[in-house]
Amino acid sequence: MSNNYTAARSTIEDTAAEAAKTAGNVMRDKFVHANEAIKEGAERVQTEAGAAVKEVSARVSERPIAAMAATLAIGAVAGYLLGRR
Repeated sequence: MSNNYTAARSTIEDTAAEAAKTAGNVMRDKFVHANEAIKEGAERVQTEAGAAVKEVSARVSERPIAAMAATLAIGAVAGYLLGRR
């Protein structure tokens, strides 16, 4: 009976070790995929933000007084709304 117990235990240990190895490989693959997706997303956001900054900069250069007036108006509204609390 001891021999059967030892064999069963060895089989269970082998199966558990293989399952743990498989789970580790799956998790590693998922991590690599997620990491690549995050990098691509960050690059896309950085590119779009750079384009937005260039666009705003060009518009401010075209009409600096209008940009200052808009900024002052936004600041006044924000100050009013935050002051009401």
